[in-house]
Amino acid sequence: MSIFRLLGKAFHFIGTCLSYFNKTVLYVFEFIVIVALIAGAFSLIRQPQIPSNSVLVLNLEGTVKEMPLIDRTIPMALGSSSSGISLHELMATLEKAARDPSIAGVLLKLDKLDHVGLASIGEIGKALDRYKTSGKPLWAWGTNFSQVQYALATHANEIYMHPMGEVLVKGLASNRLYYGELLNALGINVHVFKAGAYKSFPESFVSNKPSKEWLESERHWLNDEWLTLTQEMENSRGLMPGTINQYIESLPEKLQQAQGDLASAALNANLIDGAQTFDQMIKTIENKVNKGKSEKVNLVDYSDYVSELNTQNGSIAVIVAEGEIREGQSQSGVMGAETLVKLIDQARENQDIKALVLRVNSPGGSAVASELIRHALERTQASKPVIVSMGDMAASGGYWISMGANKVVASEATITGSIGVFGLAPTFEKSLQLAKIGQGSVATTWLANAERLTQPMDPRLESILTQSVERTYSNFINVVAKARNLSTQSVQSVAQGRVWTGKQALKHHLVDQIGDFDTAVSLARSLGKLGPQTQCVYLIEQQTDFSSLIKDEISDWFNPLGFFGIAGDAQKDLKGTQTLLQSILQQRNHAVYAHSLLMPI
Repeated sequence: MSIFRLLGKAFHFIGTCLSYFNKTVLYVFEFIVIVALIAGAFSLIRQPQIPSNSVLVLNLEGTVKEMPLIDRTIPMALGSSSSGISLHELMATLEKAARDPSIAGVLLKLDKLDHVGLASIGEIGKALDRYKTSGKPLWAWGTNFSQVQYALATHANEIYMHPMGEVLVKGLASNRLYYGELLNALGINVHVFKAGAYKSFPESFVSNKPSKEWLESERHWLNDEWLTLTQEMENSRGLMPGTINQYIESLPEKLQQAQGDLASAALNANLIDGAQTFDQMIKTIENKVNKGKSEKVNLVDYSDYVSELNTQNGSIAVIVAEGEIREGQSQSGVMGAETLVKLIDQARENQDIKALVLRVNSPGGSAVASELIRHALERTQASKPVIVSMGDMAASGGYWISMGANKVVASEATITGSIGVFGLAPTFEKSLQLAKIGQGSVATTWLANAERLTQPMDPRLESILTQSVERTYSNFINVVAKARNLSTQSVQSVAQGRVWTGKQALKHHLVDQIGDFDTAVSLARSLGKLGPQTQCVYLIEQQTDFSSLIKDEISDWFNPLGFFGIAGDAQKDLKGTQTLLQSILQQRNHAVYAHSLLMPI
């Protein structure tokens, strides 16, 4: 008994220590959050004075997203970049800098910029070009330049890079993992129901290699995207057409001529203007800003200067529809139909709002949720014009919701189309057999237990799901045909889950014109019979739940290893697959999806 008593005391002591430890961690975290809120409040209140001849440093970090940063307090106070950069706030900041007499120039510092969508590269590039029309200089510097970083840097008047850096232009690629054999070995039977020969997402779970339809579709739109991207880089840099491809093809020879010096190879190819350390480049800027005088230049950080978007008043409402489409309320990275419909209804019912611009950046998602959003836009058309501005992606369900607009504007590089639907229903009866687990059940009808994942799928349920997918696809085709004023036969010819770039979509009459966000706003002014100076107001669902506000900031803390040890390209594929699979497994009614998993790198 004494041994058990000692063990009991030991476990009690350990439990007490763990309890105190957990409380201490919680108190420390609460203290950090309080300090962050206070520091953030002060950062919002203070209005830094900008001296004349200042240089605005656009130190861009993380991922460029559509959604404006609703609450800056926590990210600014914690110094975190996980919230990324708001595309719309960045463009507004450049416009502000162009008009500000205190700003003598802008410096792009791009080392920590991780990801920018292909269409967003074009949007930011045009904003940088508009800034340059003010006559103020624009510089770019990086330790190295990834492809997306360099694509933005080409819009600068001068590009500088660290002497040991390299310009990593390499082309575009689309990669996918195939789990068919693995799932079969684990006894997982994935039932696929799809409409559209090119709707290729489900094949990842039933095959071990890509289909010829996937290879054909990916090659078609990727080549067009690469052509658009290289032309933009070459035009902005003043290079001859084909220079980028020629540089990639001859890189081994060029590197040999430069004696292994990648910076020199880039300089010799006129991809950059100089190889300098950051402090050397700052001295170069000081000489140009101060016209030879030995004076230090004042550097203004982007976070201190960023122009917050108008959320108070304006005659053109802007709603950002970003993320995977699901039913319910919006969350981090998820576009909730309930939230979007509420914002659309708010724009429709507000008499001061004369036009609505919906900015779409979505790979799709739930077909039902997509239709709820589209129908809300269609209702709004009766009282005011609705314009859709497509961002990086408006595919599948993202295209579906766009059909609620009077006019659809897409970037040349927008990934769109993917008109098709699918359903996935995994069952695990073989897995139970492998694990030597038995099961039993009693039900009053065959349907009562038909959705149970641990038993084989009833053929009658297969029939129901097949008919549901086919019906949803037919609805999708009819929605597109009506909205685009096309015959169902012509829509069928460009549907089947086929993916298109914005430029290709225009040729197939799937969008009305090529343009950026400003193009869509100008069209809204025209259709709404508004003046050229009419302002936009961003309608944003305010998050009152504190946990939602900090979710992005601490999400990695809950899974610190994440995809540790897995190659970066595979991580992208796994993360995208994981997101959709989680939503599928959470649906107990075998939902039908209009979704497209596309991740060019």
